[in-house]
Amino acid sequence: MSTIPRPVEANASPALEAARQAERDLWQHYGLEMTESYVVLGTPALRVRSLECGNPRGTPIVFVAGGLGEALGWSSLLARLGDFRCIALDRPGGGLSDGVDFMEVDVRRLAADVLEAVLDAHGLQHACFVANSMGGWWTFQLALRQPKRVTGMIMLGCPAVILDTSAPLPMRLISLPVLGGVLVNVMAPSSPTKARDLPGFLGHPPEVGHGWSESEAEATYRFGNLPDAPRSWTTLLRRFLRLTGSNKRMRITEDELKRITQPTLFVWGKSDPFGSVEAGRRAAALVSNARLEVVGRGHVPWWDEPQKCADLIRNFVGLAP
Repeated sequence: MSTIPRPVEANASPALEAARQAERDLWQHYGLEMTESYVVLGTPALRVRSLECGNPRGTPIVFVAGGLGEALGWSSLLARLGDFRCIALDRPGGGLSDGVDFMEVDVRRLAADVLEAVLDAHGLQHACFVANSMGGWWTFQLALRQPKRVTGMIMLGCPAVILDTSAPLPMRLISLPVLGGVLVNVMAPSSPTKARDLPGFLGHPPEVGHGWSESEAEATYRFGNLPDAPRSWTTLLRRFLRLTGSNKRMRITEDELKRITQPTLFVWGKSDPFGSVEAGRRAAALVSNARLEVVGRGHVPWWDEPQKCADLIRNFVGLAP
C-alpha cells in the first residue's frame, strides 16, 4: 500500500471533468475545503480516493458512504462538523476511486483492507467511523477483523443486509444477471432534475430532493454516470441481493453482532425502505454496547435532519473512548 497525491489523468473524459467540476461546486456551496489524496492497494490493484476537511487537530472521524460509496453525499453533514478532522473516501467502485467487479473479489477482505489502508494513509492507529448502508457493512468488516482500529461506530440508516433486511425491488431486479445490466443504465439519472428523485426512492419526502441545491443535483447526476459506475453497481448488487431478498452469505448475522464490542449508535429513519425500525431495535439489542435513535424518515437520516445527526455524532464521539 502507498499514498500518492491526485494522479495526473491524461486525456480525462468529458464525463470525468464534468464530475470533478460539479463536485468542486458542491464543496464550495457548503464552504468545505477538501484535501485529496489516493491510497494505492496492491491486491487487488486499486486506487482509492480519500478526502479530508475540518480541523486537522480535531478528533478524527472516518466517513464511509452507502450506495457505490461516493464521499460527496456527506457534504451537508460535513459542513456541520468542522471542529472534527473529517476523512471521507470514495469506496472502490464509486466516485473517483477505481471501478471494481464485485463478483471477482473477496468483498469482506477488500472492505477491511481498504479501511485499514485509509487509516494508515492518514497516520491513524484508530478512529471513530460514521457509515451509511453499504458503508455500514464495510465498517462492520473492519470492526470484526481489526477491532482495535475502530473506537466506535455510528450507523446512519439501515446497514446493508444486516440480519434479514434487504433492498427495494428495483435494486433486487438489478441483481439479475441479464436484466440487471439493462436496468442499471435505464435507472441512472438522465439529468440533474431526475437526480432529485433519488431521495424519494430512498424513503424521503419529495421535498428533500426538490430542496437540493443545483450543485447537489448536478454532482449526483454526474457521479451517477461515470464510466465505471454501471459495472461496479451491477456486480455489487449481484453479490449482495437476490430477487426475493438478500444473499444470506453476505448478511451481517446475529453472531457477528454479538461479537461487536465497540460503542455503536444506530440512527434509523422511521420509514427506511431497507429495513424497519424493529430491525434496528433487534440489531441494537444484539450489540453489547449499542443504542438506537429514530431520526427522520428515510435511508439517509441527515438528509431529513442534518443538524440532529451532527449533534448525535458530536455527543457520541465525545463519549467514545
